[in-house]
Amino acid sequence: MHWISKTIMNAQAVLDLVEEIGVLKNLPRTGWRFRGIKDAESVADHCYRVSFLSMLLADVLAKQGVQLDVEKVMRIALLHEVAEARIGDVPFPALEYIPEDVKEAGEKAAFRSMFEGFDTLLPKYTDLWEEFENGTSLEGKLVRAADKLELMIQVFEYEQLGYRSLDKFWTNAWNLKGFDDYALVREIMDLLVERRIQLSE
Repeated sequence: MHWISKTIMNAQAVLDLVEEIGVLKNLPRTGWRFRGIKDAESVADHCYRVSFLSMLLADVLAKQGVQLDVEKVMRIALLHEVAEARIGDVPFPALEYIPEDVKEAGEKAAFRSMFEGFDTLLPKYTDLWEEFENGTSLEGKLVRAADKLELMIQVFEYEQLGYRSLDKFWTNAWNLKGFDDYALVREIMDLLVERRIQLSE
């Protein structure tokens, strides 16, 4: 009987958490709304492409001889925005008023509380999430770079649709953070800049 109740509890915890992160499907990336983009991508849209891009970058880099744990890269990518299901997407302009350490502490508390029903997995998932937040591993740094690169790809795609209020994304050094850690990421960003120049000609 004890085994059965434990199985039910685990099933309930999985279902509850998966339902909760479903919020990300309907949560728009707030920064786009600030720029007048009404039908902005959702956090889940962003997370899917970050995960795909992270996988692709990791596999290409591994073929080039970079020592990366691709499975770890994927886990970090899938976990990196989970806390936004509870605290929302805090846009960059808000950081002028909300200190970065306060935002980070809130995200960490939300993340930990979301996984509290998974006692044995909580430390593992927290460590992976912190590797992304703090850039303390090659895998964490790669996903951070993929996160920013996906953002800039999306900026370019919105500009292709005719939005002209996005110049600050290209001049904000925060959006280019970590690109020089991997030559491949820098090359992709340089190609993106070239395409943007062509778009404006």
